[in-house]
Amino acid sequence: MIRLESSALRVAVATRGAELQSLRSLADGHEHLWQAGPEWPRHAPWLFPAICRVPEDRIEVAGRSWPMPGHGFARDLDFRVDELDARSAVLSLHDSPRTHRHYPCRFSLSIRYELVGTAVLVHLTAANRDRRSMPFSLGFHPAFAWPLDTAPGPHAIAFERPEVAPTRRVTDNLLREELFEPAAPNGSLALDRAHFADGAVILEQAASRGIRYESPSGRAVEMDWTGFDALAIWSPPDGDLLCVEPWRGLPARIGASSDFASRPDLTTLAPGEAAEFTVRIRLHPAR
Repeated sequence: MIRLESSALRVAVATRGAELQSLRSLADGHEHLWQAGPEWPRHAPWLFPAICRVPEDRIEVAGRSWPMPGHGFARDLDFRVDELDARSAVLSLHDSPRTHRHYPCRFSLSIRYELVGTAVLVHLTAANRDRRSMPFSLGFHPAFAWPLDTAPGPHAIAFERPEVAPTRRVTDNLLREELFEPAAPNGSLALDRAHFADGAVILEQAASRGIRYESPSGRAVEMDWTGFDALAIWSPPDGDLLCVEPWRGLPARIGASSDFASRPDLTTLAPGEAAEFTVRIRLHPAR
């Protein structure tokens, strides 16, 4: 476990999956991140090189078939610690014989966490180290406490922009063809467990690049991002957590081909190419 601390924040990051484990404000000692449990045993995993599932749990790359775990494999592998000081850390994952069991491409992921004021800045670089093209999806899956505190009344998500496009849903973690009602045509979503009775709400092409998740007390988590184009919002039936997930790519569609490179939602890097992604999470205390 890596622990970072500034005058405003105390953060913990596990080397397994480079996963954020704790996000605590030192203004009042409040923990904002879901602390795992039987309802969902994770905190904030990274999803790579697949999001949700692929048909029959296999992908086809370069004419061969490979088994692909749900949400990929990065979340279950140990990252190397490349840099570490009191307020920042850089962790990396490289292809290995273990990753080659699922994904033939040679790659590297580098994730930097840095504490700046009341925010955690996260910078991820995905690089193609192969001589062939590298198709992939990438998702960040942080789970925040819901409710954030004990103040009475509904929590809400305020979007950077109105979200007027139809949303998508999954069945058995595969994308359905149907379209569903927009998430927030007026720019705000009052949270209710009923929103997630059919699973995650997926904004296929989110207009926003930031949200504010807020308790009636005024306690809030602001999150903004670059490099991601989709957004999923999810909570399991019985857990006190809310996941707000920037994605680059989507779950595979029901009935889709297993040919990974043919999917239009994936990012494909040329040999030697890299892609950059950022997330900023800022904490605000109760009023």
